[in-house]
This record gives sequence, structure tokens and C-alpha cells, in this order.
Amino acid sequence: MAQIPRLSRGDRLASLVLVVVPGAVLAVCWPAVWLVLPVDGAYVAALLLGAAGWGAWPTAWLASGQSTGRQVCLATALGLGVLSTATLALGVAGLLSGPVAWALLAVGAGLGAIRLLRAGRGQHGNVDSDSVAGPGLLARTLVLLPLCVPIVVVLYAACLPPGLLWAGEARGYDVLEYHLQVPREYFDAGRILFLPHNVYASFPQGVETLYLLLMYLAGGPLAAAIPAQLLHATLGGLTVAALLAWTPRGWPRVLVALVVGTTAWLAYLGSLAYVELGVLFFTAVAAGLLISEKPTLRTAFAAGICAGLAGGCKYTALVLVAAALGSAWLIGMRGGPKTRAVRLGLYGFGAILAFSPWLIRNAAFTGNPVYPFAYGWFGGRDWSAAQAEQWQRGHSLPVESASLGARARIAFDELLNSGMYNQALWLLGLGGLALLATRRAAQGSEPEVPARANPSDEAHAGANAGITGPLQGDTPRFWSVLAIWAALIVIAWAAFTHMPGRFAVPVIIPLALLVGRGVELSAGSFPRPRPALAVFIGFSLAGAVLGDLKLVSMLRDEAASWQSLTGVRLNEMIDRADILRDVNPVNTAVPAGAYVWMVGDARAFYVARRYHYTVPFSTDPWLEFSATADPPASVAWLRTHGVTHVVFSWSESARLRRSYGFPPHVTPAWADALARGGLKLVSSDREQGGAGAFEVYEVMP
Repeated sequence: MAQIPRLSRGDRLASLVLVVVPGAVLAVCWPAVWLVLPVDGAYVAALLLGAAGWGAWPTAWLASGQSTGRQVCLATALGLGVLSTATLALGVAGLLSGPVAWALLAVGAGLGAIRLLRAGRGQHGNVDSDSVAGPGLLARTLVLLPLCVPIVVVLYAACLPPGLLWAGEARGYDVLEYHLQVPREYFDAGRILFLPHNVYASFPQGVETLYLLLMYLAGGPLAAAIPAQLLHATLGGLTVAALLAWTPRGWPRVLVALVVGTTAWLAYLGSLAYVELGVLFFTAVAAGLLISEKPTLRTAFAAGICAGLAGGCKYTALVLVAAALGSAWLIGMRGGPKTRAVRLGLYGFGAILAFSPWLIRNAAFTGNPVYPFAYGWFGGRDWSAAQAEQWQRGHSLPVESASLGARARIAFDELLNSGMYNQALWLLGLGGLALLATRRAAQGSEPEVPARANPSDEAHAGANAGITGPLQGDTPRFWSVLAIWAALIVIAWAAFTHMPGRFAVPVIIPLALLVGRGVELSAGSFPRPRPALAVFIGFSLAGAVLGDLKLVSMLRDEAASWQSLTGVRLNEMIDRADILRDVNPVNTAVPAGAYVWMVGDARAFYVARRYHYTVPFSTDPWLEFSATADPPASVAWLRTHGVTHVVFSWSESARLRRSYGFPPHVTPAWADALARGGLKLVSSDREQGGAGAFEVYEVMP
């Protein structure tokens, strides 16, 4: 049973600095943030507390030999999976409500409290002597100071309403189109149901269901917008915590925290209600369990569950995490074919079990468990071969960028040259790999790592056989597993996606673990440890500073762009989602009680009228009908369906036509013909060339 640890002096000092310094900066620069964090952050804290409680009991069985920190990470991961699955089941049944949501968390917190009391009665862990004192204590704390920048940026940015940041993500277009919009539709409908107009609603929603839970906790979609962003930011923090739990104490943990925490993607994505940081957290826990010094069959099963939960956040994680990590582990593990098959079978069973709720939901809703993919095999409701082809075309690289050389250039730009990945992460990850490989070659076996100052920080597996016993003599070759996994991630990302940089973020996990092991070897194994360690520290600091500069530069550009566009300073928008709702062109041009048909723009999150929208890959029934009908018949269709207003977004229609595809007959000239057939123009910024180029028409009786 894991002991309850007391924080070391070094841990306390580092924690104090990373709380006080960012807190003071926020109080001076953006004091309004402190009016938001205690309230909206409380919803996130309640959700995580409930999750940890739900996960505490299975963790006690699955990871009984792991340290307390590792058990907490696993309990939180498993508990988030429990909450997500419970929300899905209750939502499909139409049983979700505010009281039910709070009860779900209360039960989890109660279970966690009982588990904590049983586990911690009279037990207190020892303080790690390596972190208590010594000349390196202050140095380690000072080295962590660059972490204050991403902490400040992500907390400030997450307190801004969705739709303001970032230009590189079309100001959170995906958030307003489906990450928050789909849970909003579930909330408004009072149940989780199939949405034929939004194909993205059929993606795995391991994080979006948590956003839905927050909507019930906070009392509505708009009230939950900032808590959702704070939750995603917190998942980034939990990712770092999980990596540290499987990294040796001292300088290895300090430098892993530094290079990962200052990777720009974490703060950038953390400020948006996306899903990538959920993928990262589950991935970090899964990887940690598999590369433990003495993994057991139970931890293999637990790792599979976490890998499946990563896939439950994003389809691509099924390949980049579940499949790639499992393949690398299989290659790196020792043992005969039967032994390997048993271990991999438990891992695979855990992954399928964790991902199965989304397979079941899609099979029930559409007849296709992996909807909208594999249409040729399974078919699918409200989908067609033409749409499947459109999807494939819209998510593939253009012909001129599809060659091997072109893909290599894109990979270089996205992974190394964009500044979004900490360059020290790549450099030191490869450095750690080189140290591990060199030491192994010199010894002719797996490299021995320095003795830990605190044995309780490591995993201790029992000696009994069967599922509870350690995989004696069969610890995976640490360096080869991580190296192969990182390579598989990059290869699969380049081969099977259209190569947006954020899709490759799982590669952060194996690189970070390699950095930690490399620092450990450089600090304690070689004849001249100080120069080797100094190299790691120097490159880590350089990478951290570059990452901080990248992040601050992007935020400065966003603030200048927003003020130039609106005349309003960005910091005046803290916690003002209501402003974006009130100035939404649909809400300003259309009276209450209207039924609006939106064409082109699918960002419906702030629309406060009854509405219908369609994402570009789904079929809009009116546009499908009007493609072969004359204007009067097209207007009559709207009347028959009770539509009172039509809103065209010409700039968005043009963008979609250039990228994903859009019905060719939908043009301003067609809208003019509709006006002669029964529509009345209410407002337009077409001639002014406004950024939105919205036109609003009323359907005349």
C-alpha cells in the first residue's frame, strides 16, 4: 500500500514559486482573472476531485505496487474515464440534470475519502533526502522560473471567452462548431442524441462529455465555457504531473517539467476547449505504466485502459497512442511469444474496453461503430460514398504537398521550425536516447540507473506469480520502446493525416521520458557528471526561453489584432462571453422567437435563437433540395419547415468552397434570385466587405 508522502523542502519551495509568481503577475497585469479563477476553477476542482475518488478503488487493485504520485495520476485518469462514460450513459438515457451531475461528483468524492482514510491511517512517507537541502536546491528552483510564463499565459487566455484566440486556430472555430457546440445541443435537448447536421458529434467525446458535465454543474453552456477551458488547461498540468511521477527525482524532474511546461502547444491548446491535452494526460499515464521498472500484468491492463481513454478523446490517438505505443512495447519487451501475447492481449483488452462506449454509441446511432470512417464496410446513417470521398479529400494533403519530400518539409516546419514544440525537447530527447544506447552498448545489457535516494518513490511489485506478480527479468528495454514509439508517431502522423502540428503532440510524451532518463544518467552515472548535467540544464533553459518568447509574441499579436479589429482591448473581454453572444450577427438581426437557417457559418455556440446549421461534410437538407429546385420552390420549402429567417455567411462559404467543398449553387447571385422568390433582405455587409460578409433574409409569408 502506498504511503502518504510529505512534500520535501525542494517540492514546497518550487510549488510556492510557481504559485506566487504567476499569481502576482496576474494580479498586477490582469486582476480581473482573479475574479474568475476562484469561481470557475471551483467547478474544475470539484470535477477532478470526484474523478480521483471514482478512480481510487480500481487503482488500488491495478497499481498497488506503484508510488503514491503514480497512483494519484492513474486514479484521476481512470476516474475521468468513469465520469465521461457515466455522462454518456446518463445523457443517452435523458437522465442528466444539475442535481444528478453534482451527485455523481459527490459519490466520487465520498469514495475517494473512504479510500484515503483506509490507505493513510497512520502512514506518512519519508521526505526524499535528495530534495531536502544542498547547494542545488535554490538552483533547481531558479531554473523553474521560466515555467511561470506559460502558467500566466494559459490562465489569462483561458479566462477569455471562446472565439477570441488564436488566429492559427481560426479563433477557436472548432470550439464554436463542435467541441462546445455539440455539448450545448445535448444540454438544450436534455439528452445525448445523433446530430445528422454535425458529423463531428459522432467522434469520440471523452473530453466533450466532461464539458457537458460542466454545463450541468455551472447551470448552462455559456456559464461553462470558461470552466471548460480551465479544465483543458488543467489537463495540461496533469500531463506534466504524470510525466514527473515516472521521472526520477532531482534534476531529471526539474528539467522534464521545464522543457515540457514551456512547450508552446500546452499553453496554446490549454486555453481552448479542445481535446488534445486530454489525449496527452491519458497517454502520459499509459506510457508511465508500461515503462515502469517492474511492470505487472495488472499495470499492462491499466495502461491499455489509459491508451483507450486517449483514443476516446480523439480518433487519431487510436493510432498514435494505443497502436503505436503497444507496438513499440511489443518490440521492446523480452520474453517468448506466449508471454508477449498475454501481455499485449491484456493491454489490447484494456484499450478496447475503454474505447468501447464510443463504438457502442455509434453502432446504436448510425450502424457504424467507427462512424464516419470505414463507410465502405459499415455504411452509416445520413452518410454517403460521396460524403466519404469529400471527407477524404478535405483531410488529405494537396497533390503538390503529398510527395515524400514535401511531407518531410512539412514535418520539419511543424515539428522543428514552428517554435510550437520546444526544440530542447527534441535535442535532449535524442541526447537521452544516445546516452541510454551508449551505456547499454558498453555494458552489453540494459543500462543500470543510479540508485534512488527514496526507494518508496519507485514501483514495488509483489513476488507472487500470476496476474499480481512482476514480469520477472522481462522489463522492456526502456530506450528502445520510447524511441520506436516516437518514430511511429511521426511516421503515422505524416502518412495518415493532413499534418497539422497539433495532431502530433503525443510525441511529447516519449521525448520527455527520454529527457528524464538522459538527465538521470548524466547526473549520476558518468565519470564527469557535472559537465554533462550542465549541458542538459543549458539547453533546457535555452529551449524554455525560446518557448516563452514564442508564447508571449503570439499573445501580443492576438491582443493587437483584436484591438485593431474591434477597438476593444483584449483584457476587457475577460469573462465576457455575454458580449460575444450579444453582438452575434444572428442575434442582433433576428428577433426573438425566430427560426434561423444558417448557411456557411457553423459557429453556432453564441446564437441565442432557434437555429439550424450544417458543418461542411454533413448534408444540409435545404441546400440539397434547392440544388434542383427553382427559387420560389426553395423558399416554399423554408415556409413548410417553419423557417422564418436565412443567414448567409459569404466569406465562410467561399473559404469552405476552396478547402472542404461547398454546394456550387450557393452564391450571392442565387440569394438575389431567392429575394425575388419570397425572401426579404433584412441586413447585409456584403458591399462593405465585412469580415463576416453576413446577409440576413426574412422568409415572407
